Amino acid sequence: MGVGNIGSFVAHSLASRSAADRARLTLLFHHPAFYKDWNRFGRVMAVKRHGIPEQRSGFCINVLQDEAWYYPSEIADAPPELVKEELALREGEQVDGSGQHVPADEEWIEHLIVTVKTTQVEKALLSVRHRLSPDSSVLFLTNGLGVLEEVNEKIWPEEKQRPNYLFGITTHGLYKSGLFETTHAGVGTTTIGVVRQSHQEDTEDNTSLAPSTAYLLKALTGAPELACISTNATDLLLLQLEKLAVNCVINPLTVLMDCKNGELLYNYNLTRVQRLLLIEVSAVICALPELQGVPGLQVRFSPERLRTLAVGVAGRTAENTSSMLQDARLGKESEIEYMNGYIVRRGEEVGVRCALNYMVVQLAQAKSRISGRKKADEVPFDLSRL
Repeated sequence: MGVGNIGSFVAHSLASRSAADRARLTLLFHHPAFYKDWNRFGRVMAVKRHGIPEQRSGFCINVLQDEAWYYPSEIADAPPELVKEELALREGEQVDGSGQHVPADEEWIEHLIVTVKTTQVEKALLSVRHRLSPDSSVLFLTNGLGVLEEVNEKIWPEEKQRPNYLFGITTHGLYKSGLFETTHAGVGTTTIGVVRQSHQEDTEDNTSLAPSTAYLLKALTGAPELACISTNATDLLLLQLEKLAVNCVINPLTVLMDCKNGELLYNYNLTRVQRLLLIEVSAVICALPELQGVPGLQVRFSPERLRTLAVGVAGRTAENTSSMLQDARLGKESEIEYMNGYIVRRGEEVGVRCALNYMVVQLAQAKSRISGRKKADEVPFDLSRL
């Protein structure tokens, strides 16, 4: 679910084995236009390395129309070649009493990988909630923190009805270079952990995992290009917080300065702002109750070390435009509520006032709204009619 940079890369990596040797991979398209584009571009997912794109096929698709999911064969005007490929991929699957395949909207989802923007997670999961069961497993490969609390509150308030949760982060350098094409600019790793339930210990032992969770972990760690490892919930949270701290500096400052990542470097004034932001971030993280007793916490999340991490990322991605700045320029809702906003909320819980992070959240959101109003005032101009 989500065919942006990360989603395309994960789907492409899982398709490294032939369709006969793996579970069926299905792309969930939230807009009918996507499946037409998918057919027009050859029904392949591409990842470009060193300027050379590698295409992979063998993906089924589901399309969301009028709040229901459909296979291409269930859509009246679907391209025939798309329907033919779908039926070939679904050959041998279970059929109902009339010999027909189960409709997409009634088909259970055992394994779901969510890579949409954090701001779209709630809407995306609401569309498939009826297709998920407590035996399903959902992996969140999203930016920021705080999304799980939102999902539990708004989608699965009853714990017994919730699917199994996994979270992951990736350090691969990825950017969009075309429709259904992602450029793999830098090799990194992907780390995944199972979200700890209240009655379970924090362990890497997978003997107590749900079958769907164990299968998903095996499939992901078995995909060489992902360079994926599994870890326990505490270690994963520490990695997430490190990435969060870096994002709390790079993303909002590139939005406010309207600059590339590398332009944040070698600037005394911005250095001062970065340090002040990270002092608040460090104080909140070190006070989190779930991390008390973790060895070396104060050193690992000191403002100095966090700034070293941020400078390193800004240097390695110097020519990149942050995703938050891209969203701000388009007037889209940003993920800052799950970055600096998360720090502000957790700070209130542990008694740490985060005035600067709060101000940054408000300024970044204001910038997005200003851009959105400007775009709304633009007059469409079709050059093809000239």
